[in-house]
Amino acid sequence: MIISYDSTRAITVTKKSESESVIKMYSLVRDEDFKICFEEHIGGKPEQYIKVKEVEQNSDGNLFACVYFDDGLFRLRTFGKQVRTDSEIEENEVKISELIGLDNYTMPNQELDDPFIACCFVSDTLIFVALYYAPSRTHYHFIYDLMTKSI
Repeated sequence: MIISYDSTRAITVTKKSESESVIKMYSLVRDEDFKICFEEHIGGKPEQYIKVKEVEQNSDGNLFACVYFDDGLFRLRTFGKQVRTDSEIEENEVKISELIGLDNYTMPNQELDDPFIACCFVSDTLIFVALYYAPSRTHYHFIYDLMTKSI
């Protein structure tokens, strides 16, 4: 769980099952009683194997990112505080494995929550991503630009 830097939201990542995790934001604004004001599901199909560990935020606390493992493939999801449709989520999702030419042969340790990928904001539009590709025992590190949608 994290508290947004503007102190208006508490953000959690919850593992619902092996195939689904849920990101929720709770309002910390007075008179809103800690209500859920944002919820997105990662995965959810029976054939998926999802691992997501944490959410990162930009310096203003109004843009968030999480990287996750989806049955051997690495993904990056960014979001704000507004609820989105499934199609808006899908069109904004970054398919990292495809972007850098990796297959789906990585399988993390089932006993650990770690998805073998992490990220952090460098600026409001740049995200540093680091991942471990197990089959070749290789670490990949790059900066993803949200504006140009490229490495």
